[in-house]
This record gives sequence, C-alpha cells and structure tokens, in this order.
Amino acid sequence: MKKLTLHARCSLAAVIVFAAALAGALILRPPNWIAYAPVILAAGLAALLLCIPARKNLKSAQLIVENTIVTIQPAVICGRKNFDIYVSGFGILLGAKIIEFNRNGIWLASVEIGQDYISFGYGARGGELQNIRLLYSKPDEDALAGIVENFRKETGVVPTIVG
Repeated sequence: MKKLTLHARCSLAAVIVFAAALAGALILRPPNWIAYAPVILAAGLAALLLCIPARKNLKSAQLIVENTIVTIQPAVICGRKNFDIYVSGFGILLGAKIIEFNRNGIWLASVEIGQDYISFGYGARGGELQNIRLLYSKPDEDALAGIVENFRKETGVVPTIVG
C-alpha cells in the first residue's frame, strides 16, 4: 500500500511540476520559450497519463483494505520485509500487486479454504478461470463461519471448506 501511495503522489507531483514549468514558460517567456513549451507540455501529458492509472490503483487498493474479509501475513520472502495480504470481495492486495474481482469483467468464481491454504478462482464470465492459492492457516470454527458468511454476502460465492 505504501508503494502504491508513493507512486500516486510522485506522479501527481510530476504533473504539478510540469504544469508550473509550462505556466512559467508562458508567463516569463524566456529566450526560445516557443521551443520549450511543447516539450514541457508533452512531458506534462505523459506524467498525467501515468498519474491516472496510479490513482486508480491506489483507490482499488484502498477499497480492498477498507473491506477486508481475510488478512494474511506471509513469512519473509527472499529476505524482504513482510507485507500483509488483504483479501476482500473486491479483490486481493499482495503488496503493490492488485487482483480485482467483480470489476472490469473479472468475477470471483470460487473460494476454497483448506487446512493450510485459501484458493480463489476468478476470471471473465464464460472464459478461462485463473487461480491463486495463498498459504493460510485454517482459522477456528467461529472465525471460519464468519469468513464464509462475509464471502457469501459480499460476493455471492460460498467458499468450499476442504479437510
């Protein structure tokens, strides 16, 4: 989440810097300003084109975190700092990677909870399904019933309990 926030803020800052540079070139009109203005404008538009998806990803990540059904804290991966994995009816947030459900034609099709994993089948309706399996210790019966009910209410998918 921190990485997504940083990316969104940096791209917005770049847009602001290029907008200020363009305004400065148009107002102050330094020598050869006519040559600078299109370059600054093109760079500003490129920064804006990077800013829009960064903001969209940040909003998607916030939506997933705010509506979390399951939080998974994996072990240290390749010596890197731990990050939480958030699972909601809207998708999965794996560090800075987002897998969205029930948006943009991608639907959650199945959830399977085993003794040491949780698995999600998702994809376009009528298309080939993709599957992601996360290591997850099966919770106690009360917590498990709450997770099953939350998935059923939020997505309409009733998780399958294995083992």
